[in-house]
Amino acid sequence: MAKATTKKTASNRGKARHDDERYGEVLYSFSYEMDDLNYFNAAGLVGSNRIQQIVAGSSMVLLLLIIGSLYDRERPLYPVAIAAFILFIVLSIVGQNWTKIRDRYVSKSSLAQIGNPDRHVIVTAEAMVVEGPDDTVSSYPLSEFKKLAEDSDGALAKFGKRRYVYIPRKALSETRFRNLAKMLQGKRD
Repeated sequence: MAKATTKKTASNRGKARHDDERYGEVLYSFSYEMDDLNYFNAAGLVGSNRIQQIVAGSSMVLLLLIIGSLYDRERPLYPVAIAAFILFIVLSIVGQNWTKIRDRYVSKSSLAQIGNPDRHVIVTAEAMVVEGPDDTVSSYPLSEFKKLAEDSDGALAKFGKRRYVYIPRKALSETRFRNLAKMLQGKRD
């Protein structure tokens, strides 16, 4: 059984799966596996927990507004209190279910391609190209680049309309990762 695996690996080495030369001048090229950990890290960069904190803070401000609008016993502002209470309930539900809402959004984005988890990313001067599952190729022009979100595990290039490219920190050396992040930030400015 070990020999069959060895033969298969040897035959795969003989033919290159990724041909970077067809994209022109390649600035960066790296491969990684979009496993559960990378998917979780990328989802965290799509909608950070900071949004959850903002929602919680806003709901507390609304709670104070409710108390303040009912404070005057002679002329309480019932319509303001009712509207603030409804918004308070909505924001509380969103805050408690933030990870579910974020995961549902991410599951409909370019990060959640079904199939082989292998990803190969090619960065040229004009575009980021992702060769994904089942030989799917997605090209994202750098002219449409919106924002780069980073954390200790990687970075997420955001192109709008649920189009993202995840860059795991482990897929590149630290210097190359920093240079790529710096280049992408320069494209936004």
